[in-house]
Amino acid sequence: MSEPVLIDMDERGRVSLGRLHPAPGPYLGVVEDDGTVVLRPAAVMTVSQARLLANPGLMAEIDAFAASPESGARRGRPGRR
Repeated sequence: MSEPVLIDMDERGRVSLGRLHPAPGPYLGVVEDDGTVVLRPAAVMTVSQARLLANPGLMAEIDAFAASPESGARRGRPGRR
């Protein structure tokens, strides 16, 4: 855990976290009952990614192929006319 840093709020209630050197990326913020603000790193994904991860059968097929790609079927390029 890092050393505490005094943070001033401006007249519009904004705070700059630049001095704290947070990791880049999105955060999920929660304000607790006592006013403590907790920022937790978040991962954002599309709806289609969430559906993919929610399909255990498909994920098992992808994992099996990643483990031994030579066992999978390879689609060739369509022939020229």
